[in-house]
Amino acid sequence: TMMLVRLDPKQKATTVLSVPRDLKVPIPGHGVAKINDAYALGGPNLAIKTLRELTGLKIHHVVNVNFKGFRSAVNLFDCFYVDVDRRYFHSNVGVPVSRRYDAIDIQPGYQRLCGIDALDYVRFRYADTDLVRAARQQDFLRQAKGQIGLSKVFSDRKELLRIFGRYTDTDIRSDEAILR
Repeated sequence: TMMLVRLDPKQKATTVLSVPRDLKVPIPGHGVAKINDAYALGGPNLAIKTLRELTGLKIHHVVNVNFKGFRSAVNLFDCFYVDVDRRYFHSNVGVPVSRRYDAIDIQPGYQRLCGIDALDYVRFRYADTDLVRAARQQDFLRQAKGQIGLSKVFSDRKELLRIFGRYTDTDIRSDEAILR
């Protein structure tokens, strides 16, 4: 998943732009390909260069969060309540290896999603388009943000910094900047 996140502390606003993984774009030095190919071909530097040329936006930092980091952060904040719009289900029983996806079984309704269930929910793409998945990911982040109080961030800052340091790659170097 590729997202551009803008944090504006003066306006107390966060905006998120999801970049569809299959969006065909000119990748500098490589021709036209899917945006996720920019990352595969040249890591975060080429992905950022491609996004800058595509959008004209300044991109100040990059943060790569791996799956375990996402699950750990969700669990640190004691999971999140999410309004799940429909049943998300996929089973690999009897399915050839070439057609297997992550197994998932989450019922619809307002519920608490933790660790692996939260990750499976935001990653689900078996029956959805990339745009539907991106909208679900943004909705999850919006609902999660609404449930995290500043006091929780500060009371758990040491653990949050440990998770950030262990499960992310970033060009942000100071703990103060990470918390900010």
